[in-house]
Amino acid sequence: MAKAFQKVLAPVDFSETSKAALDYALDLVSPGGVLLVCHVVDDVPLTYGYAGVAVPPPELSQRMTDEATRELEAFVPQTLPAGVRLERRVLHGPPFAGIVRLAREEQVDLIVMGTHGRTGLKHMLLGSVTEKVVRTSPCPVLVVHPRDREFELP
Repeated sequence: MAKAFQKVLAPVDFSETSKAALDYALDLVSPGGVLLVCHVVDDVPLTYGYAGVAVPPPELSQRMTDEATRELEAFVPQTLPAGVRLERRVLHGPPFAGIVRLAREEQVDLIVMGTHGRTGLKHMLLGSVTEKVVRTSPCPVLVVHPRDREFELP
């Protein structure tokens, strides 16, 4: 298979589906290219505030960043294709917005992500984060189906 993608973004949520997508991303990045693996910590459910302004508690936000950094380190395979450079990023905010913003800032050639993450529902075609990324991405998006699922007609 010809590898034509110099910079590939693989957003992960540490689910089996994102692991399958990461495997595809590893196969698609060119030798001499960059595999950018990111995880976006969604701070919204973990906020507090006053006067209608919600902010994450700093100690909680740092703890979540540290945990995501450790998980990201363990999630990515230790052996990469020859000549591929790996970059890891932990971002905060709404996941789809962080993914699209990073893709735009880093001028990635391709985003490879799973159809559903940890909260994916079997009956939905795409998860909400994936669907929003597909609609707003500045580059092509390859959506990977989970390995352990078979397609079922409704």
